[in-house]
Parts: sequence; structure tokens; C-alpha cells
Amino acid sequence: MPPPRSNRRRVTPPRWLIVPFIVTVVALLVDASVHSRSPKAGTALSNYGWVDKVLPYITASNEQGSQIAQLAASPLPAGPKAAVSELQSVAAAAEKTYRSVVAADPPQEVTPAAGLLQACLAAREQGAAEMASAAAALLGGGPVSSAVASMSAAVADFQVSDNAYALFAKMSRPVATMPPSRWVSPGSYQQSLLTSFAHRLQSPASKAPAQVMALDAVSTTPPPLSLQGKVEVLSPASSFSVTVVVANEATSPLTGAALTVSVSPARASAVQQASAKFNLAPGQAKAVTLTGFVPPASTPVTVTVSAALPGSSQPSVTKQLEVELPGPNFPGSSSTTNAGTTTSNPSTTTSTTTSTPGGTTTTGTLGGTTTSTPGGTGSPASTTSTT
Repeated sequence: MPPPRSNRRRVTPPRWLIVPFIVTVVALLVDASVHSRSPKAGTALSNYGWVDKVLPYITASNEQGSQIAQLAASPLPAGPKAAVSELQSVAAAAEKTYRSVVAADPPQEVTPAAGLLQACLAAREQGAAEMASAAAALLGGGPVSSAVASMSAAVADFQVSDNAYALFAKMSRPVATMPPSRWVSPGSYQQSLLTSFAHRLQSPASKAPAQVMALDAVSTTPPPLSLQGKVEVLSPASSFSVTVVVANEATSPLTGAALTVSVSPARASAVQQASAKFNLAPGQAKAVTLTGFVPPASTPVTVTVSAALPGSSQPSVTKQLEVELPGPNFPGSSSTTNAGTTTSNPSTTTSTTTSTPGGTTTTGTLGGTTTSTPGGTGSPASTTSTT
């Protein structure tokens, strides 16, 4: 007889319990698969994160190079000062870009590539600073040759940066394609282009402002009798004086400006010098006389006249002339007339001296006649008269 059938039924787990179990198993299998692979997947993700971080700085750096190249190759519509200011701004931006990339903290796997990028940006920063410094020196009146040499050194830095950038882009190719460099392109930054750029920076608009003072006339007493080459031969005397007409061409007054006259060589010394202070209202001109210069007899000497602004030791304007004071036996062309008056016709600049019982006042003129009238002797160390 067959065994009796049991009335107990097989229990089947609910279907809603099977689904979470299957999902859990799949998740464990995927996790095991990922961890069983090479660490390249995690490294690639890390590399992509670093590239995303530095890519905006790379783009900004390329724009900086484009700005410098465009300035060097085109006219300066805003003027030299604006161009120098723009170069200085680019140099500051290049430095900031370099420091930002250094602070990006690259992962260990991309350290060699990151080092190349940092070297590239460091060379660009240095070159941009050199270019801005050379342009600023030109704006201040520096020589073109020195500025062009500094610009050439900056271009060499740009080329080094491009070489480093090319290696960096090659190493980064498995992760991302880098934008092309725009710092040095074929045919850019030739020597002739740099020289032309330097001359544009030294255009009249970039030079020093108009002078404040002018030396309108320089004359001597005694006046010249003849001209031998560039040397003015004066009438025979033991000494001579120099009268200078100085003018204020500014719109503000000059208080305490200084006029200096030096004679080289002087008798018994290498240089004899005398100075006087003067004040000038805007647009005013004044004659200042300095006396007592004793040169060697029958020897050409150089007279240097300079005027300095108040509070400055550097001349603002300078003029030079060569004169000779003959000895007592010099056969001059003077003739004596009545009343002790001596008349001569100078060939160049002369002065008019009028003696009075109170002293002597000297005013410089050009191409005139010197007339001496009895009535006073001697002359002060310095005398001025307003014109």
C-alpha cells in the first residue's frame, strides 16, 4: 500500500523578496568586477578632473600670448602709454595664471605633464614681464637698441614656453586634446618687427612733456668782434660776463629757479662757475647776468649755460658756446670816437649795457650794437632785468 499523502503543502517565498535579492547580487558582482580591474579607470577619472581644473587657465594664457603678438605687430591707435599699460596688465595676468596652475595640486599620475605645463607658464610669465619692462623703458626715453635686445630675450622665453607646451599637449593626449599655443607663430617677432614696435613706442606722443623754461638769448660783455669757425672772439679785456634771457613757458610761476654758467678751462682752474636764483611769472622773460669769468688769454673756452627748475639739481635746458678773450696786444677792429664812446659791430649775439650811478643793468639783445656811456663803473656779481 502506498504511504498516505501528507496534507502539508510546500511553502514558496513571496516574489517581492526575490527582486531585492537579485539587485543586491548584481551590485556585488559589478563592484567585484570594478575592483578586480586595473586602477587605470580611477586614474583616468582623476586626470580628467585635473584637466578640467587647469583648462581655463591654459585658454587664458593663450589669449595673453595673442594680445602681446597683436600689440607688437599693429599700430598703436590708443598711443604708446596705453600700449605699455596693456603689456603690464598682460604680464600681471600671466603671473596670476602661473600661480593658479601651480596651486591646482595635480594627482601623482600626471605630475610629469603638470611639471611641463608649469614650466611653460613660468617662461611665459618671465617673457611677458621682460616685454613690458622694455616697453616702459622706451616710454621713459631709453635707447631703442637696449629695448630690442630685451624684447628678443622675451621672445626666446616665449619659444621655450611653446616647446614645453608641445610636450605637455603630447603627454595629455590620452586624456584630452589641448588647444594650440598662440604665443609664437611662424614669422612673428622678427627683428625688424621688434625694432619697428620699439620706434612706435618712442613716437612724439610718448616723449617728455614740453619744456617749462627756455633760454631765449645768451650774450657776452665784452661783445664778439669776429667769428673764427665756431669761436666768438671777444674784445680784449681781463674778464667777461654772460647775460642770459630766461623765459617761463609754463602756466604756473617759477619761484627759486637756478641759472648756472660755467667756463672751461678757466685761468688757474679747470672750470669756473657762477649761479643765480630767479623767479618768473607765467609767460615772463628775464635777463640774468653773471660776471667775473677769467679765461686764459688767447685760448678758446666753452661757456655752458643751464637752467634748473626749483628744487631740482638737474638742468632743464642747456646751451653752449665757444668764446676767446684775446690778450692786451690783440689787433682788434675797434675805433674810438668822441665822448669816450666805443662802437663795434658784432657778428653774432651782443648785449646792451647802460651804466648809472646806482649800478649796471644788462639786457640781452640779438644782432645789436654795444654802446658804453660814462657815468658808472664796475658791475655787480649778478644783475637781472625783466623784459
